[in-house]
Amino acid sequence: MRFTEMVVPAEWASEALVQAEFAGAGAGTAPLTWAQQVLWRALTRFGSNHRFLNLRRTVTVSARAGADVAAAARAVGELVGRHSALRTRLRLRDGEPRQETAAAGVLPLLVCAGAGDGSGAAREAAGRLGDVAFDHAEEWPLRVALVTVDDRVRQIVVVFSHTTVDAHAAEVVLRDLRLILLRGALPTPPGPQSAEVARHQHGPDRRRSERAVAYWLREFQRLPRRPLTPTGPGLDPPLRRGVLVSSALDTAARLIAARRRVSVSAVLLAGYAALAARESGHDLCGLFPMAHNRFRSRYADAVANLGQIGFCVVDLTGRPDFDELVSRVWAASLDGLRHAYYAPPALRHAFAAQGVDIDSAFLPYHYFNDVRLPAGGVDPAPRATRDELRTAMGRSTFSWAAGLQQAAWHLLAHVVDEPTGVGVTLTADTRHLPMDAVEPFLRGLEELLVEAAFAAVPWPWSSARAGLPAAAGPVVPEVAGAEEVAYASFAGGRDASAPLTWGQRAMWRTVEEFDSPAAYRVLGLPRSLAVPARAEVTVPRALLAVGALVARHESLRTRFRRRDRELHQEAAATGRLPVLVHAVARPADDPDGRRVAAALSDRLREPRFDHVAEWPLRVALVTVDERVRQIVVVFSHSVVDLHAAGTVLGDLRALLLRGALDTPPGLQSLDLAERERDVAVRRSQRAVAYWVRQLAGLTGSLSDPARPTAAARHLRGSLVSAALHHATGLVAARHGVSTSDALLAATAAVLDAGSGRDACGIVVMANNRFQTDHDRAVGTLNQIGLCRLDLADRPGFAELLSRARRSALDAYRHAYYDPAAWEHAITELGHDHRSFLAPFCYLNDARLSRPARPSTAGPDEAGLRAMTARTAFRWLPELAGFPWRCRLQVRDAPGAVELIVTADARYLPAGRAEGLLRGVEALLVEAAFGDTH
Repeated sequence: MRFTEMVVPAEWASEALVQAEFAGAGAGTAPLTWAQQVLWRALTRFGSNHRFLNLRRTVTVSARAGADVAAAARAVGELVGRHSALRTRLRLRDGEPRQETAAAGVLPLLVCAGAGDGSGAAREAAGRLGDVAFDHAEEWPLRVALVTVDDRVRQIVVVFSHTTVDAHAAEVVLRDLRLILLRGALPTPPGPQSAEVARHQHGPDRRRSERAVAYWLREFQRLPRRPLTPTGPGLDPPLRRGVLVSSALDTAARLIAARRRVSVSAVLLAGYAALAARESGHDLCGLFPMAHNRFRSRYADAVANLGQIGFCVVDLTGRPDFDELVSRVWAASLDGLRHAYYAPPALRHAFAAQGVDIDSAFLPYHYFNDVRLPAGGVDPAPRATRDELRTAMGRSTFSWAAGLQQAAWHLLAHVVDEPTGVGVTLTADTRHLPMDAVEPFLRGLEELLVEAAFAAVPWPWSSARAGLPAAAGPVVPEVAGAEEVAYASFAGGRDASAPLTWGQRAMWRTVEEFDSPAAYRVLGLPRSLAVPARAEVTVPRALLAVGALVARHESLRTRFRRRDRELHQEAAATGRLPVLVHAVARPADDPDGRRVAAALSDRLREPRFDHVAEWPLRVALVTVDERVRQIVVVFSHSVVDLHAAGTVLGDLRALLLRGALDTPPGLQSLDLAERERDVAVRRSQRAVAYWVRQLAGLTGSLSDPARPTAAARHLRGSLVSAALHHATGLVAARHGVSTSDALLAATAAVLDAGSGRDACGIVVMANNRFQTDHDRAVGTLNQIGLCRLDLADRPGFAELLSRARRSALDAYRHAYYDPAAWEHAITELGHDHRSFLAPFCYLNDARLSRPARPSTAGPDEAGLRAMTARTAFRWLPELAGFPWRCRLQVRDAPGAVELIVTADARYLPAGRAEGLLRGVEALLVEAAFGDTH
């Protein structure tokens, strides 16, 4: 059956399909409705845009309803028999498309097993069914999946073709489906169907179309003819869509609507028009709102696509305040919606007769579609205060949606209902507007309506908050009189894009799969650069140095974009980086600005980076007596690792003192990504093969819980030890290994003491700077490697050190790989790549001051043992969640080493977690002056 061939993916071949038989009246042919004609023309000119236009809906079936698959199939059959539009296909006859309604047929239904209430399986089914284009000549215009839980249908997924039904008709159909599930049938007749609507439009409704076309011509002639000139080549795809979900926007719009006695939709349209038109300098604004065309009572329950585009001109003369603008938009939009019922060919011909190309004439103007149901009407005023809405604005979320290739306008807005408020999607053509303008536009709309809900907002309907640049992120002044935002401009690079590097992809996967504040803090690398007073660095000089730094390193002007469901990094040729300037209020209390710098570092690090809109570094200048004394930089770990951060700070220091650099920069993130797609592929293959070999027969040290019934708790403990700092250096110097090797061997010895295992697996972090040209590279190169330490024959510690060194070098050599290939190989072994490493200890030596050549100079044995009395252990705040059962971090501390353990208390209780840290210290102190066994 054609439906099955086209819609059900190959991997679903073994899943169950049932058939819903249907029969009903209304068989025959008819022309297309006017709305269908518009969609058909778009399909033939631009191809399918099904991911955007297919209407995905879900009906929840209560558990007590007790519907089995057979009953649900009968209900779907009854529904399709009732509505002839649902058994109508579009076919060419004599070169013209017509809709053909069948008297009877069979609709295949996909049956999917779910869990809980089935909502998760329903979302998956809706995505799979909706992401496939309809074959309008062969397929019925709806696809249905039944989601079962315990042999009862709990969710019914329906994906409609927008060529046959609009959003309002879809709700009518779903309402009937719910009633049929409860009652078995409906005694009332259905509303007008698609073919019937088409016959009316091609008959008695032609006079109405003529009046509408005359209105369009008359109003369009009022607008100034102003061609929209592209400002650049745009992105691919060129139309980018951002979504703001906001309860504050919803409440504010309803408050204004109640006060002005207009619809909420009119308020949203007025806000959209205000932001779109205020920079144009024109007194007339062209708006194209979508009309549902259900004003006439006979079409209230029609199952057809009736939606058409309306048009109105809003007069902005006299610079009205926002309340007056709402009134003008309300009056103009009502006029436009009343004249949105017309024959599209007649409209095109009328414009062509006036010398207007309708396919390009609307580009300078603005499209608006409020698809919420029910539409229109005057809502009662909600209860809310200004402070409550301001607080709610902090909970608003912004995200990016899939882009589009074509649109008749350069700016489009869509409004939908969301569980937490209203969702507004803004689509901007990046050939005419920068992508960075999308979020500020939506935030500005929210700000405008919240302000207008409680006060008069004069022309030009804006506020200071709405004008913040998209890339500013958290770099905003908070201390009145002591802080301001300046900008470091950069230019001279290239506009380019590439996939993420392997290191970026591995990190991004970790963050997406472990969504918590702790994970996002990992993505912020705070650094401070002290500026000597004698350098006499002024703020303008520092801004020039920061701008030159960003221009030099392409990675620092790179942001993430999602293309075809895959993240890419995109570098900008030019731009501005917001820089916070903080003047120390009392120089006598903080003469070099260090205390202020520490506070700013914490402040700038805390908010999560927005990797789509924000540059991947945040900068603050601390001034003392009008001279820069500290520069605070917080890097996003998505584009630089610890090594690269050091490289960048070194360049910044040179730029501050010398003003320029003679040497070229190292490889940048886009360069690394290009190499990884080419010459590094073979290296990745060898690395993945190494992982497969090492995992054979290897079990984690924490495979079995010590306290199976305990609640999940993720403890964190810190041990700061000067003795350990000196002991690792002495052990490394005596045995010709690195201090990291010494810590690795000690961790394995303490963790696996008494286990009887012949091998211990420890996950380590590799910086991957051994490769050619990687030493000066500015990118994220670090990836995890796997050390398999041989414990056979119960070696002494000296022998274990030697084995640890060999194992670590092997792991580092094989820690540069494509994460996708690695995940595939791990899955082929039968493991879940997201969790199978959890039983292994993860050792991350993040010290920046590891000595390249450890020295035997240090305290004597008595002095070293005495130092252990000063070792400090403390518990840190617990984490809400963590993917590893044991992670051991090694950090720098003044004259000491800090070990931080993060432990799942079910596998490594508090006593054992502290014992692990103290055991590592004790073992290395003993090994510093003698052999241990």
